[in-house]
Amino acid sequence: MLRLILIFSIIGIIYSIYSIITYINEYRISEKKYDELKVLYDQNEANQVQELKRLNEDYVGWVTVDGSEINYPVVHGEDNDFYLTHNFYKEEDKVGAIFMDYRNPDDSLEPHTIIYGHNMKDNSMFGSLSNVLESEFSKDNPIKLDFQNQTYEWEIFSAYVTRETDWMQIDFESTDRYFSFIRDLKNKSNVDFSKELKKDDKILTLATCTSRVSDERVVVHARLIKGE
Repeated sequence: MLRLILIFSIIGIIYSIYSIITYINEYRISEKKYDELKVLYDQNEANQVQELKRLNEDYVGWVTVDGSEINYPVVHGEDNDFYLTHNFYKEEDKVGAIFMDYRNPDDSLEPHTIIYGHNMKDNSMFGSLSNVLESEFSKDNPIKLDFQNQTYEWEIFSAYVTRETDWMQIDFESTDRYFSFIRDLKNKSNVDFSKELKKDDKILTLATCTSRVSDERVVVHARLIKGE
């Protein structure tokens, strides 16, 4: 009996080690693919959009967040599900891709644009988005979004952890309703960024899950300051 228990214990340990190695290897493969895209993006400034669209017609832009590891292509799918389990090359991949909410148009910036990404344990994708909540994070670190052959710069005005979904609204009945909405987003913030908002501000939201609760999200909001 003891021998049987020992055998099953060894099998369990071997399986656990195999699973961990497989998991790490998948991370490394995904990281290499995105590193190659970054090289392509940096080296082909004149034709970067054409080159990336050649690889994936869903490519719409590139997002970076100073003070974090976020530096990725952004895609726009037909729903908000596909790129949760598929990478930039549309291959099945746990890492997924950084993607724009399918309700946002892929050719223009609306008052509220939302971008999602997984919170990976190795800080890849949006794994370092929670840096915004840390005291060491500079409140002046901008978000940059290359979109439709133009670079837009945004300043962060709110960041928090939530299980609510009201921040996902993108359609508004009036300018006053929209202004009330973005002021509410500012009031939710766990960090005081001391940024003022205006009625005609366009905002960008970055969102990722947390490792604690399945429906909990880290949400970061920023207002457009350069690009239009």
